[in-house]
Amino acid sequence: MRFPPRRSVTLFTVLVAASPIGPTPVAAQPANARVDSLFSFATPTTPGCAVAAIKDGQLLFARGYGLADIEHQVAISRQTPFYMASTSKQFAAGAINLLALDGKLSLDDDVRKFVPELPQFGAPITVRHLLTHTSGLRDYFGLFGMAGYPSDYPITNGAFLEMMRRQRTLNFPTGTQYSYSNSGYVLLSIIVERASGQSLRDFSAERFFTPLGMRSTQFRDQHNQLVPNRALAYGRNARGEYVHAVPYFDVVGDGGLYSTVEDIARWEANFLEPKVGGVEWLRLEQMRGRLNDGTTIAYGAGLMHGKFRGDSIIEHGGSLGGYNINLLRFPARRMSVAVLCNDNTRSASQLSRGVAEIFLGDVLAPVSATAATPTASSPPATTSTDGNTLAKFTGTWFSPSTNLVRRVVADQGRLYFERAPGSRSELASVGVSRFVIMTMNTTAIFSRRADSLRLEQDGAPAQLFVRVTPPTKALSAYAGSYRSAELRATMTVTPRDSIIMLRTESGDSLRLTGVFVDGFSGALFVRFLRGAGGTVTAMEVSAGDRARNVRFERMR
Repeated sequence: MRFPPRRSVTLFTVLVAASPIGPTPVAAQPANARVDSLFSFATPTTPGCAVAAIKDGQLLFARGYGLADIEHQVAISRQTPFYMASTSKQFAAGAINLLALDGKLSLDDDVRKFVPELPQFGAPITVRHLLTHTSGLRDYFGLFGMAGYPSDYPITNGAFLEMMRRQRTLNFPTGTQYSYSNSGYVLLSIIVERASGQSLRDFSAERFFTPLGMRSTQFRDQHNQLVPNRALAYGRNARGEYVHAVPYFDVVGDGGLYSTVEDIARWEANFLEPKVGGVEWLRLEQMRGRLNDGTTIAYGAGLMHGKFRGDSIIEHGGSLGGYNINLLRFPARRMSVAVLCNDNTRSASQLSRGVAEIFLGDVLAPVSATAATPTASSPPATTSTDGNTLAKFTGTWFSPSTNLVRRVVADQGRLYFERAPGSRSELASVGVSRFVIMTMNTTAIFSRRADSLRLEQDGAPAQLFVRVTPPTKALSAYAGSYRSAELRATMTVTPRDSIIMLRTESGDSLRLTGVFVDGFSGALFVRFLRGAGGTVTAMEVSAGDRARNVRFERMR
């Protein structure tokens, strides 16, 4: 594959005759200048991003912005390796699919065939369930966090398997829901090793990276392993100063890959003309998951399927520490965009879409036609709330199946959906008690009495939320220490006025507010359980919807 030298990009660029007066309109500037403007936040003294636009498997544009290493003033280039975070998952899935074609495994094999350490949870968990996040396995990030491990602890396969061995329940019965689980992809890396006799690092190097000429790509499965010329990642301390924010995990599959935008172009070329794997491998890579009830979901083999500006897209993002990654593919346009950043202050997903619009804006559907597209079950857009006041929809909403807490608030005559404090998206009316959540491609449907809320999104089962009321009774009944056998960790609950403070094994104190009687939400969600006499006997703790209902018994 030929990689052209850096030059002014003209493909998909509108050529406009020079005007004798006035500045050139932004939309009429050459594409490379518009990309430069998009990444102008990255300066010669800050972290930044490597960017590539890839057409027909070849680099159309590739450039680095900002610094890969602030201490040594090393600039980011198109050859700079970045930690790919969860974008690594498609590479682990690709290895599994090669092994399936080799006859070393079946996607419908019980995972315990290769990982007998995993407990039996009733119905078998298959390799396919891991690929599509439908296993129900709790996410290990949440489990290790609740157990008190620091976020940069170098978790090994041994520690991971020991944690999974102690689990006694799932988030949900296998195959009945989709819930993103990093645990599943670490298990896939272990399956690759046990089915092939090679680590995922060595297998991928032999079967993918060497044949495709991806010389700067590797799985780092030891936290002290050197990666030449890599971009370090950065966060900010309380004083606003840059500090290192680099992951040190030893587990891979869910993450762990390092790559460059030049190598990513070679990977993308293989999805157009599969030099490695062939047509059948490509078919497996493009398959989407399916639930037990037949519902097809948006997620497949380490890739998310969706829509953008009227076009079908396939993508995956990743974020860990200070790394922030997105790989976006437009199959019908034979076009891909890669954005690899070492600072989490900008969204790589939004940036990749911005780059795509620069190169494809003249062929994608107009923004006005796609900005607030309802789902299939929604009526045409209107500007009326059908006589209902905004206050009717405001309040706190709870999903009993996922333990997620969301809020709907009104502000200056507009309605907003809050996933977390400070993170809000506007609700635009599309009919009777129906709204589109503008940044989520999701339709919100309130019941007639506005006591329940249904969220619908293409490629995902609907989510049901119920309106809840904060508790008013004294909170002293919850005080005490609680112990989890699954995590081998203790948490202490201390009531303070209208809140509770939850102290974890690591010494962190978390502030939780009441959302309903016996239910409290903050960085974690806690539901207290009562015995026959009404006495609090235990609590179940959830880290988002990915690690749900870990039981802690009250200590006597």
